[in-house]
This record gives sequence, structure tokens and C-alpha cells, in this order.
Amino acid sequence: MITSMTGFGRGSAEGESGSVGVELRSVNSRFLDIQVRSPHQLQPFEQVVREKVQARVGRGKISVHISWEEGASIGPMPTLDEAVVARYIDDMRRLAAMDGVRGEVEVDRELLVRLPGVFRSEVAQGDSEEAGSLLTAALAIALDDFMAMRTREGETLAIDLRTRVERIEALLAAVEERVPEVRKQVHARLREKVADLLKPGEVDEARLAMEVALIADRSDITEEIVRFHSHNDQFVEALDKGGEVGRRFNFLLQEMNREANTISSKAANSEIVHAVLEIKEEVERLREQVQNLS
Repeated sequence: MITSMTGFGRGSAEGESGSVGVELRSVNSRFLDIQVRSPHQLQPFEQVVREKVQARVGRGKISVHISWEEGASIGPMPTLDEAVVARYIDDMRRLAAMDGVRGEVEVDRELLVRLPGVFRSEVAQGDSEEAGSLLTAALAIALDDFMAMRTREGETLAIDLRTRVERIEALLAAVEERVPEVRKQVHARLREKVADLLKPGEVDEARLAMEVALIADRSDITEEIVRFHSHNDQFVEALDKGGEVGRRFNFLLQEMNREANTISSKAANSEIVHAVLEIKEEVERLREQVQNLS
């Protein structure tokens, strides 16, 4: 089973000390990039969150948003973080100086108290332990929801990928049917060109037939078609096997595109060239879809 790199999941858990909410979102990325945003009380658990996400996800840019609401029980009063306040005031003064304001800057206290980090809530040891447990529970629910969505999207992508490979196989079969006809056309054209260059009676038919056959072999596309069929088979096998197949698919699509270019350049036949153009369009659509797989 293959999975998409895009997904969303949500989970929550509630206890006496408060409630935790976790949201996971992911977009495409060549590597695994986990970004965690959490309130002050839960920041000590961010590394644990990263480890648990990494254990379930192989690739993608993952955003983890964690929220926390205090419970009904009365905890310690928030304390003013004077260092944070001082930094805010310094920044305000620098901004005023950049605007050309001189003299003392008046600080809006109502605005200041709303800024994040100005007041710090100290969490008791027991509450901190429960908050960590709630976070773990909420994260597990969110991860299950997140992975289920990635799996559903992966199944949809797999159907589309399989359909496009079947389309390529049909086009390739049409090209293959024209190979004998093209081979005869190449032989005939070569004989005409050689005959035009020689005087009557100077043609050694046996030697001519051999030279024509050698040159015609260079225009034969049978090997490229056989390799293309093999790439298609490997692509479908990888689909059936599942797992993290993005890099494998990228390699196979690169090889498919190479075979298509070679067939197009060697086959001097307009119908084959047209079919190969359609094949290349399907390969490009496959490449676009594969970018969404983990």
C-alpha cells in the first residue's frame, strides 16, 4: 500500500489539569521536515513529539500545532516575565528610531500585556506529568487520523497511476505492431539510396543486403520497447508492494523517458512519433503524481 505525502489529522485529550489539542498537516518534501509549535507549558515535550512523528512518517514537511487549555482547578498565578517585557520595549524603541521618531517612546501597556510570553504560567510537577501524558494521547489519535488520510489519498493516487501505466502499455503495443512495417520501409529506403549512388552492374547484391541490414539494425526499436515493458512491469510491482516508493518511481520514470526519446529519434515513422509523444505526456503526468507519494 502506498501513501500520499499530504494529509491532516486531529486529536485531543482532557484531564484535571487541562486539555491538549494536536493538529498535524503535511505537504510534499524530498526529506522529512518536522516543525512543532506548542505553548510554553508543553515545549519540554517537543522532542518526544518529533520522535513519535518520525517513527510513523518517512517523508514530507510536517507541521505539528499543539494547543493547551488550563483546567478548572486553580493553579499558580501567572508571573510577569520582566526580561521578555524589556526585549519588547527595546524592539519598540528600535522600530520608532527606524521611523525617525526622537525622544522617549510611549509604551502602550494594554498592547504589551497581550503579547505572547509577557506572563508566564508555572506548571506544578504533577500537572506537568499529566500534561505530557495528555499530549502523548492526543498525538497518538492525531497520528492515526493523519496516517489514515494519507493512506486514503495514496489509494486514490495508486488507481490513477495504474490507469496511466495501462495507457502507456496500450500505446507501446501500438508502436510494437508497426515495427515490422517500419523495418521494411527502412530497408527499402536504404536500398534506393545505395542504388542511386552506384552505377548499373556494380551492385553486389549479397554485400548490399548485408550493409543494408547492418544500417537498418541501428534504426530498430525492439530493444527499447522490451526495456520499456520491463519498466512498466517494475512500476506496477512497486505499486502492488507499496511502502515508500517515491524514489523508486522517480528512477523508473527517468528510464521510461529515456526509452521514449530513443524510440522517437530512431523510428522514422510519423505514427510512431505521434504515439511516443502521447507516451511522454503520460510519463510526465505520472511524474507529477509521484511527487505526492512518500
